[in-house]
Amino acid sequence: MTDLSFLSALDANIVFDHPSLSAFGSGGDIAAVIYPATAKQLVQATALLDREKIPYFILGNCTNVLIKDEGIDGVVICTKYLCGIEVKDDLLYVAAGESMPKLCKLSLEGSLSGLEGLCSIPGTVGGGVIMNCSAFGREFADVIEYVDIVQGGEIVRYSAQDLDFGYRYSKAKSLGAVIGAGIKLKSGDKRKIANDIKGYKIARGRSQPQGISLGSVFKQVDGVSAGYYIDKAGLKGMRIGGAKISEKHANFILNVDRATSADFLELGNYARQEVDKLWGVGLQYEIDII
Repeated sequence: MTDLSFLSALDANIVFDHPSLSAFGSGGDIAAVIYPATAKQLVQATALLDREKIPYFILGNCTNVLIKDEGIDGVVICTKYLCGIEVKDDLLYVAAGESMPKLCKLSLEGSLSGLEGLCSIPGTVGGGVIMNCSAFGREFADVIEYVDIVQGGEIVRYSAQDLDFGYRYSKAKSLGAVIGAGIKLKSGDKRKIANDIKGYKIARGRSQPQGISLGSVFKQVDGVSAGYYIDKAGLKGMRIGGAKISEKHANFILNVDRATSADFLELGNYARQEVDKLWGVGLQYEIDII
């Protein structure tokens, strides 16, 4: 096991032998998790790990992250406590650890429009930047002005144009640790914003299952939902161990009975295999697997 005792020199909260953080409720222990609460602590943590040549993962709420059953013999920096929102007219500066629902609530209170379709996404702003979260025809990139990223012990500001946003993609992940983002919204009618948010939440509730999951498992293929192919393959309701393909939406895998990460992956890989065999379509995981 890697000796990580040097981490005690950091100001941030550190938990050794930390249980899995995955929202799927599976996965092995993590050797060390660092919880920075300020930008300074995040810069210090990344600088120290880079100097010691220790690889690390940057994670938030882990709502789309599957941690393997063997766990991680290394370091995770979890930014979910890196919080704060500054408001100046219609520009918001939002720290990476803030949740998307909280950001949407604040925008509604300020009669600011632009996030309505994203209000049911459960992750953090940092995760939303990394994967360019989207729903109902809206992408997070539509409202991002710039992103602050830790690189080489410094905070570097990138404009949205520099980050090559695409479908479930942002260049930000390869550049470093996201500290926060500048979000540009538009003044709007509070009642209309509230009604739109309500409508999107109802639509999401009708189409997506309740229960323990990581959200959408696979990316779309040429604009077609992966769930369409999995459904047509007759795999709704299929179960391996404690993992089950939702009968409501075939692109969701649910933890219905103490599922392991191996259960999830065996079921997911079987779905990929069947879809490829039937239609020659190669499904790509939307979730991160570490």
